[in-house]
Amino acid sequence: MHRLIGLAAFSLAFLAPVFAGDPAAPPKVEPELAPDKDLLAKIEALPDNTWLKLPPFKVIGELDWLSPKADERYRGPFGRSYCGLAVWAPERKRAIYMGGGHNVRRWSDVWEYDLAANTWVCLRGNDPAGNQVNTEEWFRANTKMAEDGCVITKSDGPVAISHTWSQFCYDPERRVALWVNSMPRSIEYSLKPAQPDNAAQKGLGLTFDDFQKKLCKDGTYIWEFDPAKRKFMRREYVFNSNVPGNTIGGRIEEGTMRYVPGLKTIFFNNLLRDPATGEWKPAGGKGGPRYYPACGGDYDPNTRQLVLCDPRLKTVYGLSIDTREWKELCANGPAVGGYSFQYDPVAREFFTLDDGGWSFSTARNEWTKKPAAQGDLPAPGPYGFSWYDPARNVYAVYNCSDVYVYRCKKSAK
Repeated sequence: MHRLIGLAAFSLAFLAPVFAGDPAAPPKVEPELAPDKDLLAKIEALPDNTWLKLPPFKVIGELDWLSPKADERYRGPFGRSYCGLAVWAPERKRAIYMGGGHNVRRWSDVWEYDLAANTWVCLRGNDPAGNQVNTEEWFRANTKMAEDGCVITKSDGPVAISHTWSQFCYDPERRVALWVNSMPRSIEYSLKPAQPDNAAQKGLGLTFDDFQKKLCKDGTYIWEFDPAKRKFMRREYVFNSNVPGNTIGGRIEEGTMRYVPGLKTIFFNNLLRDPATGEWKPAGGKGGPRYYPACGGDYDPNTRQLVLCDPRLKTVYGLSIDTREWKELCANGPAVGGYSFQYDPVAREFFTLDDGGWSFSTARNEWTKKPAAQGDLPAPGPYGFSWYDPARNVYAVYNCSDVYVYRCKKSAK
């Protein structure tokens, strides 16, 4: 596992890109799905600290890329080994999942889950041969070079994808999912673009000099996916992290990205994006999380701070959006992972599903072990992931087989 030793050395590229999101009324949510009224009644009736296993879900959408006997046709998306969270799209009232793992399902398929209809929808299928990107013939048949110099598939997707970690969020202002691909230039580890006659150069029909002139710079890119249009729209170059101590070139492999409602913008590895200019600026001073991989977190509207849980240091940090200063809120916490650490607006606390469930209060800056939960406790599964559904006030957990929901607190009273 690679490490980055500092953020101060990052070379920032200040851009003002135009994004696909439209500030007008949101488009109609498609496919339209009929709600399961009986299921919603059961969820509404869930008491505090209780789990419910949902009945078998439906799987629909763009499935032609799958073989007739593919598991995804009946069990939904496979979880990725380094992407343990789905993100909530408020205008769609659905959770979106995508991303890459460690040589596990490194595919560009994108899914969403509609809890009201208990249905997984494949919004975008995988491009051909997602794990076999190494020949001139493949690049010739399946790729093109975009205007920004990135080599992408003919359907505008990433050629190959890798570790997502917590570099995944949803921007409700632009109505797009944002995701960082830690694959070099979003191409492939085995491809060496600096070597003459590499597979991408030859497959694209370019001379080596032209390929070098047109190829995008090495660095970290944020990809944008529009669920209404069901396609990747563009990429935004953020910085070049090719600094001493980073053994993986110009990109970052382990990061955290979150939407900050109080600022209506994106936080990414101690940077904040100016929504008006697209410029990335330091988010806060010293004292934040030392490691960003797998850090979970969310915005707390009561204390007006972005709260991150660093699972390696067992420490919770807060970034004030008013003072832009970091503060260590609590050290020596429980050994919990960061992915499921999210804010519950009804309980007015943060909650993690790990280790039987813990809550964290920013009013007291302390952890509390949850009492043993009631109901249908989730069965463990490979590469499962979770999200919070604010429309139904439940946490949802998908173990690559079944969906479970958990009610932390039914009412704020």
